[in-house]
Amino acid sequence: MNFKSVALKASAVVLFLLGLVDLIRGFVHTFRVHHAANNLAQIDPHPDALVLMVAFGISNFLTGALFILIAMKAKNLAPIVLLLIPVAYVVGGIGMNYSGVTMESPFIGQHMIKVYLIISLLTSLSYFIVAFINRTASK
Repeated sequence: MNFKSVALKASAVVLFLLGLVDLIRGFVHTFRVHHAANNLAQIDPHPDALVLMVAFGISNFLTGALFILIAMKAKNLAPIVLLLIPVAYVVGGIGMNYSGVTMESPFIGQHMIKVYLIISLLTSLSYFIVAFINRTASK
């Protein structure tokens, strides 16, 4: 059994599923923005905050479509994309910290994002570990 190809297929499947999640997030942030603000982010539905949430929803549509496209047409990129997801969030967190931005609301959606990031990281790392083991075993 070729574990590297299994890990690659698993990465593509996970990326596809995360693409679907992002499409759902895009829908909620764009078309159910008041519900998302009140119940998920639990933020004051100030017009500027809602505009930012909709803008985030637009980017979710884009990432969702790209994740699905990559999973279907360029599976070999799936582990790299899965690794880039948590890296991007770390860079964003560093930027927020640098800018002095802190969260005041409970933002219960953060728990789903944590699971999303953990799944991304573990799936990509499992692929890279298997690829490394295959490479060292073949030498």
